[in-house]
Parts: sequence; C-alpha cells; structure tokens
Amino acid sequence: MKNKLKYLIGLPVLLLCSCNDFLDLDNFQNVPTDDAYKTVQDVQNGMNGMYYAFGYYYFYGRNVVALGDMAADNAVASASTGHFLSINRYNFSDTDGNLDEIWLGGYQVLDRATRTIAGAKAVLEKAGSLHLSDKDVASLHSYISQCYALRALSQHVLVNVFALPYKAGEANSQLGIVLPGEEPIPSFTKVERATVDATYANILADIAESAKWYTYVDNYNLNNEDDVILPDQYYMNRAAIYALEARVSLYMENYNRAIVAADSAVILRNATEISNEAYLKMWSSTAISDEDIFTIAKSENDNLSANSLNTLYGSYRGALTDTVVKIFGADDVRLKLIDVKTRHPKKFDGIPTSQAVNNIPVFRISEMKLIEAEAYAHLNNTGEAQKALLYTAKRNPAITAVTDLPSGTADLLDFIAQERRREFFEEGFRWYDARRTGMLISVSNGSYKDFNVAAFVYPIPASEVNAGFGVVQNPDWENNMPS
Repeated sequence: MKNKLKYLIGLPVLLLCSCNDFLDLDNFQNVPTDDAYKTVQDVQNGMNGMYYAFGYYYFYGRNVVALGDMAADNAVASASTGHFLSINRYNFSDTDGNLDEIWLGGYQVLDRATRTIAGAKAVLEKAGSLHLSDKDVASLHSYISQCYALRALSQHVLVNVFALPYKAGEANSQLGIVLPGEEPIPSFTKVERATVDATYANILADIAESAKWYTYVDNYNLNNEDDVILPDQYYMNRAAIYALEARVSLYMENYNRAIVAADSAVILRNATEISNEAYLKMWSSTAISDEDIFTIAKSENDNLSANSLNTLYGSYRGALTDTVVKIFGADDVRLKLIDVKTRHPKKFDGIPTSQAVNNIPVFRISEMKLIEAEAYAHLNNTGEAQKALLYTAKRNPAITAVTDLPSGTADLLDFIAQERRREFFEEGFRWYDARRTGMLISVSNGSYKDFNVAAFVYPIPASEVNAGFGVVQNPDWENNMPS
C-alpha cells in the first residue's frame, strides 16, 4: 500500500498506512508536544525518529546524495531502468517524484527535530518533579544538541536544492525555505518562504544552539568519566557539529571560520590517519572507520531493496561518466573503487552478506581536509593549502609531497575542485560544489555543455504550491534549464 500525501500548513504531512513505518510513531502524528513527550525515553524516541527520517531514502539515505552526482557531470542514469533519469537528463517537471520526496523528507526531519527540542525542554523544566538523575539531564541536553544540529544540516540541504545559492557579499534576498521555529507549525497555518539570507542565519543560529546545549554534556562527562553518554559517529557528535559549521562556512565563503571549524572537527574526532588498505575496506563494512565523523547507519533489517544507493548504481545500472574515470592517475588507489570498463562505482556495492547495505557517510575527515585546502587557497596561503590537500591527494602514489602539488592559487583551486571529484564520486558532492563555486559543467552525460548550475534552481513541488498555504514557486525556474 502506498502512502497518501496531504499538505497542511504548507508543509507536507504523511497520513500513515500500517504497511509503511516511515512515520509510524505517535509523536509525529500531530499529537501535542505535552502529550507526546513525558519522559526521557519519549525524547530519545523522538530523536531516533528524526534520524530515521534523515536517513530514509526520501532524503539523505538516497535522493539527496544521488542528485548530487546524477544532476552533475559525475553520473549517468540508465534509460532502460529509468531511475533518476529525469534528474539526469533535466526533463523533469514540478511534479517530479524524487524532488517531491526530498522536500517531504527534509521537512519531516525539521518537524521531528522541532517537536523533540520542544518536548525535551518541557521535560527538563519538570526535572525536579520527575526526579531526573544528572545523567538523565545530560542525556536531554545531548538530544537537544543533536536535534538542533540535524535541523541545521537539513535546512542547508533544502535551501541548496530549492533556492538559488548563497552569494557572499550580496543581499541574498532570493527566496529560501520555510523556516522551523521553536514550536511545530500548527496545521492549516499560512506560511511563507524566508530569504536565503534569513535561512543561512537560521542555520548558523541552530549550529550555535547545538554547540551551546552540548556544553552541559561536556561538563557532565568531565565530572563523570565512568558514565560517558557522548554520541558516537552514528549521531551528530561534537566533531560533527564543527564539521557542519565548516561546510556551511565554506558555502558562505567565510574561509577563516571554515578553517577553524574543520580543524576543530578533525581534532575532536581524534582518529588515526587511514591507510590506503583501510580506505578501500571501509566501503564494504558497516563498522565505523577512522574516516567517519558522522555516518548514516544501515543494516540488513532496513529492507532497503530498490530504494538504496546500492541498487541505483547496481541493478538499475547508474554509472559514472567517462570524464570522472579520466581524472584519476593510473595508480590512484581510488580507481580500485571503480570498474573502469563498465564505469560502475563500487563504494556502495554492499557488505559480504547484503548487496543493498552500506553506511552512507555524511561528514568525513577527508572533507574537512579539502575544506581547509580550499579555504587556505582562497586566502592565498598556498603552503597550508598544499599541506591540507596532500591528505587525500597522496592516494595517488605519484604525489608524495607538497612539491608535487600546484603552487599558483588558480591552479591550486582547479586541482582542489578535481580532487573533490576524485574523493567524493558517488557520495553526491559534485552538483552542490558546482553551484556554490559557479563553475560551468556538462550535464546529461555531456548532452549540455557549459551549464551554469548557479543560475538554476529546482522547482518547489507543485503539490506543495497548489495546497495554498503560502509556499510560492521559484519564479521562472524553467528558464534556466540547460539547453
């Protein structure tokens, strides 16, 4: 049985069917927060529901990641299977199912996060009467921190899919997204889209709130070393909060802030630099690796089947473009993650017991190093840029020292852009990178040349706009399609 979509308050709400547990939690069926969240366990359940929505295939579990390669010059969809073909060929409309799911999935995360934050604060206010232990109080602070962080990350995804990109030094008055507040938006409420400037301000505010609420958890653990409750790499841990700040700061061209945040994420992760052998093995395991800062956990119990990245690039025959394969050095270790003959990418080929199961990395150490490299290059600090860049570049054994890397700023930035492509193929970075940097790329497997992705924006789903609760369409979005 399929879910039925109903649009209330301008935001999507699923009417649940018993055969699909995507939203099968009482906390998220418009139950008032006071009724849904009465205990620490209720709050934890709410938070877990938020993570489930984030990792579901509607959102970061497939669609957001797949779009990042399929809409750019990294991947080609199969005409025979048709999966992501409309996105790949730019022949979609405002009723495209994949876009509808991204919008819906993203707002499910925002709604769950907002409800859980409000619920957790309500429980904290009753800490005395509920006889909460210090650990309970610390746990609630941790849950609130994680909800603010994942809410910020999800807003960042939504604004980069459904709004024109942020431009440093400009007013950024272009339409952004409908922003979450401190309380869930009541049903049938008229809403409006904020500007991109206001959206980024809200993202930064949520990151700051996340860090603030985490402070209590840090202090608690300093005094209770045998009772650690810190979240690991399957959750928005403290290193992941800084990783998010680094990514957002890079998009905003706040390079000094990006460097500090990326470096903080690496220090807090406190992982050993990964060997080439371990790097290759991590893709066929669901164990946490030293690369992981925050990863979406998957298991055989998820029954992913047709809705996994594995299947999209497997039996649905999504493949890399020729241009991706050609940018690697002959002995680059990362080429072992590509079947060069068929251009099949192997990062999401599954684990030995299940071809449909892989963790999906959200933040990795390598991203932080490449953020540092790009930021330092923009600040004309070539030496530090080269040093950070070497972390991933030496996966090509022809590069052993910073002297093997470009020294001019323009050449260095070009190399970094290609290095991000080499490092993150199949992980969904390319389209977003092209938009934020303004680079012209070929799309639809080379059918359209020199496409200005930064001038393009996806349409808000027609079902949302037509619901009449105030969400307006991106004006003239069709006029900036590739041609």
